[in-house]
Amino acid sequence: MIALLRSDAYRVLHSRWIWATAGIVAFLLLAPALVMRWTSMGPVFYDDLTGSALPMTGVQILAAAMASIVCCDRTDIGFARSVLSSLGERARMVWFAEKCVFSLLLAAALIAFTFVVGLLGLLVSGVPVASPEPAWQVAAWLGCSWLCAAPYVALTVLVAHITRNESVTTVFAVLSAGGLLEGGLLIGIDFLQALLGGEFLTVTAAVGPWLPAEIASAVGAGAQTMLSAENAVQLAPALRALVVCPPVAVAAVAADALLASRRDVA
Repeated sequence: MIALLRSDAYRVLHSRWIWATAGIVAFLLLAPALVMRWTSMGPVFYDDLTGSALPMTGVQILAAAMASIVCCDRTDIGFARSVLSSLGERARMVWFAEKCVFSLLLAAALIAFTFVVGLLGLLVSGVPVASPEPAWQVAAWLGCSWLCAAPYVALTVLVAHITRNESVTTVFAVLSAGGLLEGGLLIGIDFLQALLGGEFLTVTAAVGPWLPAEIASAVGAGAQTMLSAENAVQLAPALRALVVCPPVAVAAVAADALLASRRDVA
């Protein structure tokens, strides 16, 4: 698998889209900071460090979209098919699992890059941070942010390998990472329950806090919110992320290795 990871890393680093993505992220984070610096607009101070430096939902969507590009790169379709046709079932399982692992590592790199650029944007803006968190909280928050993105990345890879359609995979990546699929599913269940005589939004109230999108929203508010148990379920979002996100990501990786690897490569 190490050789496959190196191969994908070389391919991505030598592609144009990864550098274009980095440039767009840097522009979106630094341009507002420069405007604030030059015009003296904006708040008097930022509340904290973590909640101000990383736009969580946007990073999740971008991480899932990047996984879609990695797995649906049209320039490699013929190469992938020729390689897979020459491999045994076990080797094909490793090949598919590696795509999940690489996409998760790419998501971690994206989160780290975005956070560093966000910190630079805070410095450029000249606006002070009122209550910067200690280093261990920042590290825990970054790790938890990656955990929240992991299910969407792994599920996107699974959809990419099953459908082998770039458009379908990209739409799924955006809708799932944006929380629209989860929200729509819950509302649909609540609506059916209401039609059957139940109380509307009871399912959403009970299940919502345990959905990856809701957990990611709480984590995105900052390290203090991530570690606080002052919420509807009286459990810190960090603990909920540990309970929910790794099993979902592992299940998606396992399904990808077991199911997609058995599909005909033609």
